[in-house]
Amino acid sequence: MRAVLRITLVALLTVAAAASAQDAEPVTLRLHPRVGDTLRTLLEQQTEVSATMPGNSGAPARVVTTSVAIYSRTIVRSVRQASTTVLTIVDSAMLTSTDARGATMMADAQRSLQGQQLVLQLGVDGTVESARDAQGVLVPRHVADAMSAMPAVFPKKPVTVGDQWMRDMPLPSGGPMGARGSGHVRATFHLDSLRKGGAIGYVSMRGDIVGDSTSQGGELSGSISGTMQLDRARGWMTDSRFLVILRSVVKPPLATGLAPMRFVTRVTQRLRTMDKR
Repeated sequence: MRAVLRITLVALLTVAAAASAQDAEPVTLRLHPRVGDTLRTLLEQQTEVSATMPGNSGAPARVVTTSVAIYSRTIVRSVRQASTTVLTIVDSAMLTSTDARGATMMADAQRSLQGQQLVLQLGVDGTVESARDAQGVLVPRHVADAMSAMPAVFPKKPVTVGDQWMRDMPLPSGGPMGARGSGHVRATFHLDSLRKGGAIGYVSMRGDIVGDSTSQGGELSGSISGTMQLDRARGWMTDSRFLVILRSVVKPPLATGLAPMRFVTRVTQRLRTMDKR
């Protein structure tokens, strides 16, 4: 019996040592899929906006909830050392809102998304370097960020499990983050673990939303947290979850005599790669 216990203990120590050695070895986290890959993704997002109107400080905040589900395909057209070019096609989109007055706007947005195509050039860290529509016309940055749903999160140098790195990212004026205002995200990322021999990396992040000093007529603050799963063999982020809490104060012109309007926006988002063909 003692011999069996000794063998079992040695085996466990060997496995633990191998895992520890794997964690201590630097790895590169980057966007680098294979040419010809088709990545089918589902973006699910729920946005809750509560508003406190001027003169109603004692009244309950009005809450509007918007839900979005977008199925899309990302086809890898070319891969270079420093960038990847992909074609993203929206196969279907569903938008709903608890605000009956916004029904027409939701329907228009759903129709505009359906079938939309963008050619994106992505950096190895996930940055959208350029974006054009099907006719080759450059599209606004916030549209590109919304369509890519791929934040610039990867570090610029190899990291080991337990390492962290910081990134500053622009806050989109619309799209997945659901933000309205001028600001940026200052986030700290952490490589939590590696699995399957280092083929799968798990990253967590926390950050603050900081309003830009150039923003006029309002104030912006908030926080963001999330987790990401990177398939290093496929060179793609295959699962991510984010929670954004955004607080904003909109100040009407002084001539109106109105008090500032306060908004709290809560955004939950999940992006999954469903399959590959």
